Amino acid sequence: MKNILISIITPSYNQAKFIRRTLDSVLLHQNHVNIEHIVVDGYSSDGTLEILKEYKNRYPDKFSYIYEKDSGQSNAINKGFKRATGDIIGWINSDDYYEKHIFIDVVKEFNDPSVAWIIGNVISTYEGINKMEKIVSRKITYQNLLKNPDIVAQQGVFFRRGILEAVGGWDDSFYMVMDYDLWIRLSKVADPKMINKYWGYFTHHSNSKTLGKTKRIQMEEIMHILKRENVKYLQRQMALSKKRFYYYKQKLKHLLIKLRIIDKKYYSYPCSSKRWEIWKNK
Repeated sequence: MKNILISIITPSYNQAKFIRRTLDSVLLHQNHVNIEHIVVDGYSSDGTLEILKEYKNRYPDKFSYIYEKDSGQSNAINKGFKRATGDIIGWINSDDYYEKHIFIDVVKEFNDPSVAWIIGNVISTYEGINKMEKIVSRKITYQNLLKNPDIVAQQGVFFRRGILEAVGGWDDSFYMVMDYDLWIRLSKVADPKMINKYWGYFTHHSNSKTLGKTKRIQMEEIMHILKRENVKYLQRQMALSKKRFYYYKQKLKHLLIKLRIIDKKYYSYPCSSKRWEIWKNK
């Protein structure tokens, strides 16, 4: 399978600050040559289009983009999936990126015809501070997902095309948890193979979707999915209890930043008592 085509889909909107790093992680820094990278951009106005044109000229056979209005991230990913022709599909957002030289390992995992999707580990990076944290992806099963929605780590995941087609791709109705919803539906078909290697980087920054008021939308969408899956009321509340706890801790941290007790550069850094020593000593 060394010549198998890997298709990478990147939804994009106003991420010119980060997208070169994303593109280079696919087109420049991999050890598998048979790649196509499709960026679906929802009319960015920050210079992203000029960058996309530059990369199209540089990699005419490997890179393409769609520049048009979409109804959200899920809709953009589905547009890319319709254009993609590879047997292996990856999805990386325009502010995240892949580890170098991992695609050969990805292809090797799919040499096993029983493997439908695979999940590697993720490294979290934080804008404004020189900090990285390694995150080992937790075991994904249908039941584990129902118990804990926080175990989804999207940046290190690759799919066999057939399983995505079997579940109908991404659900356009979700704004925040399209990955969690997809994982739920995929896990009903087949459990993923867990790979103990670091494959993707997740960038936390001040404009990340997972910060601020979008946390409430995220919780509402998770509740909708749990109800759809006929999860009992008490279990639904337990599944969301950690999410609610983090939400209120985050609000407290943002208040402390506003009061200048914590430096604003820690806006995107997770709030926990373990990290207080870092904050107060900076």
